[in-house]
Amino acid sequence: MTAHASQYDLAEIIQESIWFKNIPIQGLEKLVEFAQVKRFSPRQYLFQMGENTASIYCLLSGRLRISIISPSGQEFALNDFTPQYWLGDYSLVDPKSRIQEAQIQVAADILVIPRATVIDVGEQYPVLYKNLFSESVQRARQMSGLLSGMAFYPLRARLAGRILDLILHHGVEQELGICLDIKLSQNDFARLCLGSRQRVNKIFREWTAIGILGMHRDRYLILDTAALQREIVTEES
Repeated sequence: MTAHASQYDLAEIIQESIWFKNIPIQGLEKLVEFAQVKRFSPRQYLFQMGENTASIYCLLSGRLRISIISPSGQEFALNDFTPQYWLGDYSLVDPKSRIQEAQIQVAADILVIPRATVIDVGEQYPVLYKNLFSESVQRARQMSGLLSGMAFYPLRARLAGRILDLILHHGVEQELGICLDIKLSQNDFARLCLGSRQRVNKIFREWTAIGILGMHRDRYLILDTAALQREIVTEES
């Protein structure tokens, strides 16, 4: 479904992307000319594993989740992303089928730019590929840290680390603690930490009992961030 692009300043959004830093105005204008804004509903897929993609994307509103799926169907959610997140850059190098999937979690507007347009701009202004390389290295470092945690830390530490990361992006200070201003179920946490819902539920009940975690309406309330940090430090020592 095509959304109302007029509510967004596409030129400014594209210009502010690290991908298009130092691209001359002629290149930016071409990207804007071929850009579209599409509306996606919750649970709808932007792309799935095995699909070929021919576009790059920027999340303008809502929230999406990047995941990988095992051959047996087990899902590992790499991360949830909020507006101004760009994705699809791998299709510029290799248009073969995707090795990840992107699913909309909260109704979203997505900026879509055809792969061919971006490649044309990159041919004229090679700085585009320097920008993509720099950002790719940064994302690879983040992914290395995430996978190290999944490989070497037990579920309690992984869960604590995920919550602390969510605080950085979605935490809202309140009188009693920090509220995660994002609606996540225990199934969501299980996918984010590569664990089972039952084990996540058990840990959450333990943390609730000792005053680390609470609820504020339908949001998680973090009452003791230092205790969550100790869950990680304990496993490191």
